[in-house]
Order: sequence, then C-alpha cells, then structure tokens
Amino acid sequence: MPDKTTDFPREAVILAGGKGTRLSTILQDIPKPMAPVNGKPFLEYLISNLYDHGIRHFILSVGYIHQNIIDCFGNKFRDANITYVIENEALGTGGAIKLAAKYTKNDKFWILNGDTYVDIELDEFFIKNKHLQMSIGLIKMKNFDRFGVVETGDTFITGFREKKYTEVGYINAGIYLMSQSFIENYFPSTKVFSFEKEVLEKKIINIGFHKSDAQFIDIGVPEDYFWVQKLFTNKTDVKSIFSFDDNWTIFLDRDGVINQRLPGSYVKNTEEFIFLPYAIEAVKNLSGTFGRIIIVTNQQGIGKGLITQEQADEVNSFMISEITKAGGRIDKVYVCPALASAENNCRKPNPEMAIQARKDFPEIDFHNSIMIGDSISDMKFGQNLGMKTILISSKEEEKIENCSISVDWRIEGLGEMI
Repeated sequence: MPDKTTDFPREAVILAGGKGTRLSTILQDIPKPMAPVNGKPFLEYLISNLYDHGIRHFILSVGYIHQNIIDCFGNKFRDANITYVIENEALGTGGAIKLAAKYTKNDKFWILNGDTYVDIELDEFFIKNKHLQMSIGLIKMKNFDRFGVVETGDTFITGFREKKYTEVGYINAGIYLMSQSFIENYFPSTKVFSFEKEVLEKKIINIGFHKSDAQFIDIGVPEDYFWVQKLFTNKTDVKSIFSFDDNWTIFLDRDGVINQRLPGSYVKNTEEFIFLPYAIEAVKNLSGTFGRIIIVTNQQGIGKGLITQEQADEVNSFMISEITKAGGRIDKVYVCPALASAENNCRKPNPEMAIQARKDFPEIDFHNSIMIGDSISDMKFGQNLGMKTILISSKEEEKIENCSISVDWRIEGLGEMI
C-alpha cells in the first residue's frame, strides 16, 4: 500500500445505484456500474484503482438490482471492508450522499460516481485541500458539449456554466473530498434532493478544487461504453507481472495449475501426476523474477482417507524434483488435509497456509504477492490477504452468478507466463 500522511482519508462513498437508462439498449437487468468491461464489472476497475490509492473502506450506495452488486463483491475487496447502503427509494445524488455519509467512520471521506473513472492522484488532491470542508476534482477537456464547465478563481470555485460547446475547459469529474461539517452546514433537511442542483450550484463560496489532466471515462452512453472496452484491453496483460522484483512472492495452487486435475478423484502417486503443458517452463521463468515460489494446495483426499500424507509428500517431492531439474524452484509446499466440513479448517480461502509460509519466510509481504489458481477459493484466498490474483479459466467459473469474479488477470494456463 502506498505511503500516506496519517490523516489521509481512507474511506470512499461510491454512488452505485444507477439503472443505466441510456445503456438499456445494450445492457438489460443490470446496474450501470456493473456493466461488463473485458470480463470484469466496470465498478471493479474503480474500486481496484481506489484501493491502489490507499482506500480501505468502501461505502457503496446501491439501489437498482442492488443484490447483483452485493453478490459480486461481498463484504471485502482484498483486505478492504465494504459497507452497503441500500436506497429503497430514489434519493437523488444528494440524498444518497447524505445517507451513505452516516456510515463513514471519520470526518473526511471521498465521494465518487460509480459509472465514471478518472485516475486523479488523491495524495495531491488531499494535500492541497485538506483544510477545506469540501473540494471537487476537475478534469481538463477539449471540444466537448456533454458537460458543463466549472469556473475557478485562485482558491475556490466561482461558478458552474450550463452545457454548451466548449473548446477548452474544466469539468466536474465527480470526485469530491468532503467533511461531515459540510453536510451539516450546507445540505438541506429534505430526504430527496440533487447534490448538483441544490448544493453545488447554490453559490457556496468556500468550495475548493483540484485540477488534473487525467483521462476521464464515463460509461453513461453506448459510444463511450464501447470505447472503454478498447481502452482497458491492454490493462490485462499478465506479462506485466514481470516488472515486479524479487521482493515479491508467487503463491501457486497445484492441481489444475501445475498438473492435470483428476475429476472426482485425487492424485495418489507419481504416475498420476502429469504436468500441464509448459507448466515446468513457466515455473522456471517465474523463479528468475520472484523472491519466493510457494505452493498452497487443498488435499481433502487425505482427510477422507483416500490418500495418505506419505503419498502426498511423495507426489510433491516428485514435482519439486522435476521443476528443479529444469532450472526452476519451489521454496516450499503447504498442504491442507482437512475436510471442507471441518470447523476452522486450513483450506483455502482461509489464510492459514499463507500465514505459516510467512512464519517460515518472514520476508513475505502479502501486499507484494500474487496468487495463481484455477478456482474461486484460490482467488478469495489471495484477495483476503491483499494479494494480486491470476485466475486460470476453468469450469469452476460457471458457478459464479450475477458477476464476474474479481481478479486482476485471467489466463488459459501457466504457458502464458513464459
């Protein structure tokens, strides 16, 4: 996580209750922020970006088909907490902010729209405006007519111009740094109201701003939504992980990642252990970049009495030997033999195997780690510990309803790591 000043706000309210009327011709029965972009909900890109900026508590204001969002993200994103505030009736942007702000734990927090994405540097934004009750992120645009222009003086916003063709100007990016005192002083007492019309445009004289040239993305209309699909395409190249260094750790699942699964059964001996194509070469490649290569594998067959611990150890020793012969390495294999039905078991997505690995190798930092697996439990294991995640596509994905599982990269197999 990036270094932050001690008073940097780590909470963000995201307004994610929109229906997406203008997108209804191409998307049906889905909240607008959940519009799929290259296999992931648009909202996931927004949350992931905020997480990278240091946000650790997300308050999602949801309304239209809100269960879709809740089922997708649950109560955690990596090690950040998620709180849901449900609008049982349309409250307007102002009413939604007013309600969601009650669930923040600190005086200052961020507010963002769930259907826009802009990579403003929040540190700079905060340092410039931390003494103010409210500030707005502004984005420079050229040749536009879809947005109104925000006028500024030396220190404060001076006005908001209506939408019209503009050659160059700054628009409201929908990112706000707000304090509870601003809500108390300037929000109306009504339950339903527009934040833009009934607060921002009331000529409040002490609203600050932060100007940026960052790219502004709005998926509110079909042409921009299709453009976003192309824009984010290059952000999923898994080869970019080789820009990391030996301070990073790779955690690997075993069956379905390194070797072939045996559907309905367990690998009981070395004859049944068959390496997947290019798996050995991939591990060798990873070994040249990453400080530690760790295997974490659920082996319920031991708990069921179908294989012995000694058989599992023999199979793992064979795997390590073959990888070592090829010039790669496995630093250690951690096996959980517990039954899935056992209470407080060590099976993924529970963190016990990773915690033991960190005890054995104290240099492991979960925030500088990547989990590669082929199942939902592998991805949750990594995310719960703050790791980045790589999902090897499998039929397990077909169990996911309502949204695409939250992962950083998708690959067909370890061969893509060569």
